[in-house]
Amino acid sequence: MQRWKLLWTAVLIVVAVGANSGCIMYREGDLPPITQWPPIVKQTKRTISLIVTGQAILNGSVKEGSGDYYLEEWRRDTVRAYQDSGLFSEVRQTAVESDLRAEIRILDKTESSPVMGFITGFTLFLVPSSVTETMTVTTALKDRNGATLGSFEKSERLTTWVELFLAFAMPFRSMDHLSIYDLNRATIVDARSSKGVL
Repeated sequence: MQRWKLLWTAVLIVVAVGANSGCIMYREGDLPPITQWPPIVKQTKRTISLIVTGQAILNGSVKEGSGDYYLEEWRRDTVRAYQDSGLFSEVRQTAVESDLRAEIRILDKTESSPVMGFITGFTLFLVPSSVTETMTVTTALKDRNGATLGSFEKSERLTTWVELFLAFAMPFRSMDHLSIYDLNRATIVDARSSKGVL
């Protein structure tokens, strides 16, 4: 009987420690805040076709099959940003004929230490570890004839810390996410205001 009590006590301690483990993520603030959204719309709206490609890289190696896994979500966020801008009469998702064409390349680069990740898990999250993810959206805007009107690159970095006692910090820090939507919005604003392309 004493043995079962000790076993249950040990199990409860492990569960309690695991339940209190947490992570906190925050943006590095590379992307300036977007103050005017949607942008002021011109009288005449043009059509635009979006060609979205992407790649995910973990510690310098391409994640096999990850491009297809993330690409659908990246496309959805990209299309939403261009539609929400209100600048276009139609946003097309294929390379069909349109007034403008946006060739958008998305790179998801993640850096982490497998050794530190193992140590964090092995010590039940007492030893912290971190993961840094950098999202980069590179956009080439072209006219109907394929001539480049402007090129844009927007990046944002997100750092995630994993540690036992970070669970207590989570309610006081918002859980930011790297958003392809935000990076595309920043591109549209830049193309509209400073470059005058859109």
